[in-house]
Amino acid sequence: MTLVQKRVIILVVVAAAGIILGRLAVRFFINMLVGGSLFGGNFL
Repeated sequence: MTLVQKRVIILVVVAAAGIILGRLAVRFFINMLVGGSLFGGNFL
């Protein structure tokens, strides 16, 4: 595997993790605004 291939694979992995974490952060923020919990149930 060449250095360029390794860089591309690392970039794809980092981008996928960033998209997933970004979506989770947006869901968390909106849920806190509307007073819900992130995972669909009541913790109390």
